[in-house]
Amino acid sequence: MYPPLFIYQAAAIGKIGANRLAALEKNYPDVAATWLRIRYKLLPIIYDMLTGILILLVLAKFVAPPWPLLGATFYLLNPCVVIDSAAWGHLDSIHSFFIALTAVCLGMACGPRQDRWLVGAWLIFALAVCTKLQSIVMIPLLGVITLRRRNVAVAVAGVAIFALTVLTLYSPFLLAQRWDYFDFVFVRSFTEGRFTQINAFNFWGLGYVAPSTDKILGIISCAHLGQLASAICTLWLCYWLLKDGGAQTKKDEALRSLVVAGAFACVMPFMLLTQMRERYIAPAIPLLVLAACLDRRLLGVCAGFSLTYTLNLLHVQRHIFGGPEEMAVVNASNFALRVFGCLLNIGLFAWFTYRLPVLVRSRLSSTA
Repeated sequence: MYPPLFIYQAAAIGKIGANRLAALEKNYPDVAATWLRIRYKLLPIIYDMLTGILILLVLAKFVAPPWPLLGATFYLLNPCVVIDSAAWGHLDSIHSFFIALTAVCLGMACGPRQDRWLVGAWLIFALAVCTKLQSIVMIPLLGVITLRRRNVAVAVAGVAIFALTVLTLYSPFLLAQRWDYFDFVFVRSFTEGRFTQINAFNFWGLGYVAPSTDKILGIISCAHLGQLASAICTLWLCYWLLKDGGAQTKKDEALRSLVVAGAFACVMPFMLLTQMRERYIAPAIPLLVLAACLDRRLLGVCAGFSLTYTLNLLHVQRHIFGGPEEMAVVNASNFALRVFGCLLNIGLFAWFTYRLPVLVRSRLSSTA
C-alpha cells in the first residue's frame, strides 16, 4: 500500500476515468475497452512529461543547445521509462519527478540569499515522501545543504514545512484512525519480501535468492551487510559535499554537483541494500540524464544504467508473459542476461563511487 499523495491522485484519475468510461461504454464500447486499460497509466505518463519539461527547462538555463533538447528527448524516449510507465503503468515516475525537482531546488539554494529554494526543496521532498517512502534517499543531501547554509531560521522553516505537509496529507487517515493503513505503509512495506534481491540487477543479483536474514560466515546477515555498505557510501557522499561546501561556486556548478550527488544517492541503495526490486533504480534516471548533460563525464554512466534498467524490466516481463512452453529458454537466457546486467551495474557503480569526489567538486570552468 502506498502513501497518501499517490492514493489521492489515483482516486481523482479513477473518478474522471469512471465518468468518461460510462459515456464511452454507451456510445463506443470498443473505445471504452481501450480507455479502461490505459486510464490508470495516464498518471505516470503525465509525470514523465513533467519530468521531461523539467529537464528541458533546467538544461536550457545552464547549457548550450542542443543539450537541452537531447536531454529531454533521451529521457522521454528512454526504453526503460516507456516500459515502466506506458507499458506497465507503474507509479515510479511520480516520486522520480519530485526527487529530481528536490535536487534542482537544492542546487539553486547553493548561493547567497537563496533561502527560499531550500525551503522549497523541503516542501517538494515532503510530496515525494508522501508518494513513495523510497524518496528518503534524499535526506542526506537535504541535511548537508541545510547544514551548509548555517541559518537556524531557514533550517527550522524547512523542517516545519516538511512536517506540516506530511501531517496534512496523512491527516484524513489520522482522523479516521486507520492504524492498519499506517502499519501497511511504515511497517509491512519494509518487512515483507525479506530476500537478498527481488529481480534487481545489483550486487546481490549475482547470487541465488536467499532470505536477507541469512548470515554470511555466521557473522553478519545479508541485510545488515547491505545496510552497513549503504551507510559507508552515504558518509562518503556527505563528506565530499561538506568538504566542498565552503567554496564559492557559480550556480551552474552548484546545480551540477547536487544533481550528481542526487543521482548517486538514488543508485547507491539499489546496488547495496537487500529486498530491492528492479524498479527501485527509476528515480536515478532523470537525475543521471541531467547530470550527463551538465557533465559529459557521466554520459557513459547514464547510458549504462539506462541500458541495464531496460534489460532488467525485460528480464522480469519475460517471466510474467512467457508461456509454459517457453520457460526453459526464458530461464536459460535470463540467467545470462542477469549476470551481464549485474556485472555492468557493479562496474558502473564502482566507477561512480571512486570518481565521486571529483564529480561533486566544483570546477574552475562551467559546463555551459
